[in-house]
Amino acid sequence: MIMKQLLLFLAAILVAGCDVGMDGDQQAREVAGDWADAYFNCDFKDASGYVTPESQKWLQYAASNTTAEELKMLKDAGGARVSVNNSFDEANDTMRLVTLNVSNVLTTQQQKPVLAEEGIFKVTVVKRDGEWLVRMAGLPQSGKQSRD
Repeated sequence: MIMKQLLLFLAAILVAGCDVGMDGDQQAREVAGDWADAYFNCDFKDASGYVTPESQKWLQYAASNTTAEELKMLKDAGGARVSVNNSFDEANDTMRLVTLNVSNVLTTQQQKPVLAEEGIFKVTVVKRDGEWLVRMAGLPQSGKQSRD
């Protein structure tokens, strides 16, 4: 009887451990998606709530280089739309590399702002003190090649 209870207890711990991993994956996706929705719609104040402290400088840089013309262009297009892929390019206990597809994304071509139909971005999400945050090592760069 004691052995059966011990096995049930161990099985419950194992199942609970699996749920935590799946929850972490979902949390990382949600943080990446929420950050991207704010960032690509030029809501840098909201985006700052989803990044690591050392990433704040990149948000400040992006904000200081965003023009009224770019904001109007984005607003007229209905804003950027973000979708988060369900798989990770890299994953471990404290890091996920999330792929984002963003439509109506502002880009710069030959010094002029342009609204691109789609961009594909890879974002690093890290776990710090139990919380998932986007870690920016620079401004996001689309991996989608231009058709020019």
